[in-house]
Amino acid sequence: MHMSWQQNIENLSELNRKIDQLLPVIDQLARPPDQIILDDVQMREMLKMSKRSTAYLREKGLITYSKVGSKIYYLLSDVLIFLKKYEFPAFSFAKNIPV
Repeated sequence: MHMSWQQNIENLSELNRKIDQLLPVIDQLARPPDQIILDDVQMREMLKMSKRSTAYLREKGLITYSKVGSKIYYLLSDVLIFLKKYEFPAFSFAKNIPV
């Protein structure tokens, strides 16, 4: 199958669009957790939580957040600290001893 120049140009344009979409994601992943900012929607999607659940965590002071106007933000490092607080240690199945 032989592609025309027009198809090649369209394919390159599509590739460029995809690269442009990936660059911000790559930039975000290259930063340390204390420099990655999540909004409430991103955190809910990441932790598979409801809007009410994240509101409860904030109301009870269980997670650190920032509020700018009506928008809620979290640092990834604060989300990881929250998860670490409620972590259950792994156990050895053979001896029921923490690994």
